[in-house]
Amino acid sequence: MDEDVDGIRPGEPAPGRRDWVVAVGVEWAERSDPAADRGGLPAADEIVGRDAAVVLTDPERRMAEYRRYLAVVHRALGTARDADPPASTWAEALPVLRAAWEKIKVKYDYAERTGPTPQPANGSWRGGQGRRLDVTQNADIDRGYARIREVAERVIIPGLRAVEAEDPTRNLAGFEHCFKGAGRLKEKIADQIRSTPGTTPSQALSAVPDAVRFTYQYDETAYSASVRKDVDRLEARGFTQVERRNTWTSDQYKGINSRWREPASGVVFEVQFHTRASLEAKELTHKAYERIRGITGQTRETDRETAELRNFQHRVNAEIPIPPSVTEYEDYRPERRNG
Repeated sequence: MDEDVDGIRPGEPAPGRRDWVVAVGVEWAERSDPAADRGGLPAADEIVGRDAAVVLTDPERRMAEYRRYLAVVHRALGTARDADPPASTWAEALPVLRAAWEKIKVKYDYAERTGPTPQPANGSWRGGQGRRLDVTQNADIDRGYARIREVAERVIIPGLRAVEAEDPTRNLAGFEHCFKGAGRLKEKIADQIRSTPGTTPSQALSAVPDAVRFTYQYDETAYSASVRKDVDRLEARGFTQVERRNTWTSDQYKGINSRWREPASGVVFEVQFHTRASLEAKELTHKAYERIRGITGQTRETDRETAELRNFQHRVNAEIPIPPSVTEYEDYRPERRNG
């Protein structure tokens, strides 16, 4: 063990620190508290809490809690060093937010998806919550989706990859999920047909904006300028911008979402622009968002659940660092430009 660990000198542990050391999985004899006799410094278990079993199973939280404890120690002793990287509020908050979501899942008994629903042999389609498509509807959607995928693989993906290559400081995140799963796509189309009688499968499919979707992830400090440049690059590649929404002022979702059209085929696709924190927040709150949308009918219980889910989304988004000048980037809709 090094003689100096993150500026904390070896020695005997201070009273109250054992819970923290056990929780973060650090050898008790090798981590010490330089403030043992200084007074006025909270005990480590007061800083972290006593949920050691939870912390121990989460490597990210172990590290976040350790860094947070060190920051408290250094502030108390006045020994913070210029070379120390600044503590990340989001990195420290994320493990706690994930634990909060796990509690909500248990409280409301949210079951994970167990796989695709077994399908009838006659070529029709069945989904959860009574969703269904007849043989003709299902075949129409399969043909339409196959066409969308062909256009995406031949034209859209090469264009998005070419844009990505123009700036090595950011990347396409989650590229392996650029196609919405066929089952989830059919759920959305079945909902649309059910809610709007007379809607054809082709009309419903064309109304799904994210059958093909991409996410560019940026460094927080370069985010605003880089998004503007990438929008220009997409237009230079011949894609037509259909819509852009900047929701960085929202307390439920932060990011910039845009829709684009490949002009020759008319296929619409989605491009999201995120920082690492806003993307992690989106992924963390997505199940809450889906649950809110999926609640049908209002009762005292569902009102309470919805309020708790919205509060969770707000809590998560309140922790996201806001990139400089991001709120100055306006929304885009064709009618605004033409008006």
